[in-house]
Amino acid sequence: MTIAGRPGVFFDMKGPRVTMPACLPNRLCRFLPVVCLLALLSGPVLAATDFIPLSEIKPGMTGYGLTVFEGTRIDTFGVTVVGVQDRIKVQGSLILVEVSGHGLELSSIAQGMSGSPVFIEGRFAGALAFGWGGALRPLGGITPAEEILALPTGTGHLDQPTPRTGTVGSGVLLETAADTRQLAADLWGEEKVAMATSQNNDAHDWPAPEALLLSLMEKILPSDSGPRPGWLHRPLGFTANSGASAAPATLEAGAACAVPLVTGDAQLGAIGTVTWVDGDDVFMFGHPFMQRGPVHLPLATAEILTIFPSRNLSFKMGQVGEIVGAVTHDQRAGLAGKLGPSPDLIPVKVAVTSPSSARGEAAVTRDYDFAVVSDPQLAPTLVFWSIYNALLAVGDDASRQNVSYELVTRWAGSETVSAEPLVLSGVGTGPGGAMNLAVGMMAPLAILLNNTFAEVTLLEVEAHLTITRPGATAQVVGLSGPREWPADGGPLVFQVELEPRLGEPTFVSLSLDLPPGLKPGIGRVVAASAAELFSLEAQRAPDTFQPASLAATVDLLKTPRSGDELVLALLTPGSGVVVRGQEMDNLPGRVSRLLRGGNMQATPTLADYQARIATETSWLLSGHAVRQLKLTDSGKPVTQERRP
Repeated sequence: MTIAGRPGVFFDMKGPRVTMPACLPNRLCRFLPVVCLLALLSGPVLAATDFIPLSEIKPGMTGYGLTVFEGTRIDTFGVTVVGVQDRIKVQGSLILVEVSGHGLELSSIAQGMSGSPVFIEGRFAGALAFGWGGALRPLGGITPAEEILALPTGTGHLDQPTPRTGTVGSGVLLETAADTRQLAADLWGEEKVAMATSQNNDAHDWPAPEALLLSLMEKILPSDSGPRPGWLHRPLGFTANSGASAAPATLEAGAACAVPLVTGDAQLGAIGTVTWVDGDDVFMFGHPFMQRGPVHLPLATAEILTIFPSRNLSFKMGQVGEIVGAVTHDQRAGLAGKLGPSPDLIPVKVAVTSPSSARGEAAVTRDYDFAVVSDPQLAPTLVFWSIYNALLAVGDDASRQNVSYELVTRWAGSETVSAEPLVLSGVGTGPGGAMNLAVGMMAPLAILLNNTFAEVTLLEVEAHLTITRPGATAQVVGLSGPREWPADGGPLVFQVELEPRLGEPTFVSLSLDLPPGLKPGIGRVVAASAAELFSLEAQRAPDTFQPASLAATVDLLKTPRSGDELVLALLTPGSGVVVRGQEMDNLPGRVSRLLRGGNMQATPTLADYQARIATETSWLLSGHAVRQLKLTDSGKPVTQERRP
């Protein structure tokens, strides 16, 4: 059985001087909430005695339903009762009907009709809510009136924090990172790496990016809500519009309605039908959106362009109108909302700088404005959806370009996040390069919004994207410099050899300043991208990916991990510890030994950073180079020598 309200999804993309449809590659569509749920139905003002009890409904009874087939005009369609599926769910039954009129004999039940109010022998019977793909008869399922009328109408929950039904672990940041097991083995040997990471085995399962996106959404959505809603996996009914909707500024039974998820230069959301309006109370859909219980989502009018007939499952193509209220409850029997004030949305401003199409001309920057629902589980995905479609409006997602980004995010709630903006950055290239940025943008937002330490609110996102052509990648292939150095001396100068995909090998000179007080011994100098060294943390200090406070979580998210940043670092055998997700180094020897050997939930580090320097490059980097360095008591350093 298929939820009839799997939306006739709408969105439209408008940019400066350009109007074009927004889109996502098929491989990501199934991970984003981009569809419009079936219409919920809004009925006339009814008294409790105006509905027909389920016990009185018999096969062969006839009636009519209300819905919009085109524009905003409410039309009727015929309904004949086939039977009642009693107790098809706990405390729930389904009225099976056959519909007719307006071409429904051919198209059958269309997505977007969800919520259409149905009246049998003049009395309210329920909301049309379910259909079956590939049906040879226009059969549909009705959620009975008793269940619709029992939907809650209160809004007291809106004064409470939005419920967070799932958390996203910090380890998700590693799941599309480079596999640094070889780098760790080059630094410390296979045996030590295996011992250090055995406590954090989950960090080493790097799925494909597509699997990660689904995994991320699975972690965000409630685990006990049954099968994932179809809209998460298969959006339908995409359309674009270039002007304002002519939808009326009010809702009534049978009218098209929408739950906007993104507004502004693009529109994205779920279209359905109003079932019943009683004063400022509105009931819709006849089935859940996500069955989240109390919610705070915008409620809008909608306009239907047409019904798209399909051999699989037909759907309405429509567009959003004016926001007229809020959806306050998301229950099994449908959505309930209020006309009047609407929820605050998160502004998302995107600036995309790309090369001019004419040679010799300066790069062009285009600005876009969006707003997404302030929902901990949906906002990360919708922010990325907005950014990605802004990118496609001015360019493409082909392999012959680099896309670098900087996300400036502002927060409210705990002083830990509200004191200053959290800035995220990264770069992608290759086929679908922009899509590879999805986790880098989405995961930090999801981690903070769904953290278990403090309630925080995302206030604003400013995204700056820069496109450079052609795409530039390079591999770290060599590292030359001293092999011995006094432990109290410095600086150390090294040459990092890079081999670009196009062009001649090049060398980058970097200087490390050693801190005073280092112990003589063997250290290792490593050259790699910030992204690869961030991934290396899973072996070096695994417990940093299990932060035990909001401050530790924010510190982890602030760690540089952009793939175009070249890092040179000196690591020595570990003497520090990780306590409650935060690394503590340079501790007095006695304290360090006590923590490392005690039972204070402190995990020793496999190695410690003694010096580190980074520089930005014009390449997306891969690979690494490692050089052993002997730290001595005194004496002259040996001369610089080139690595063979």
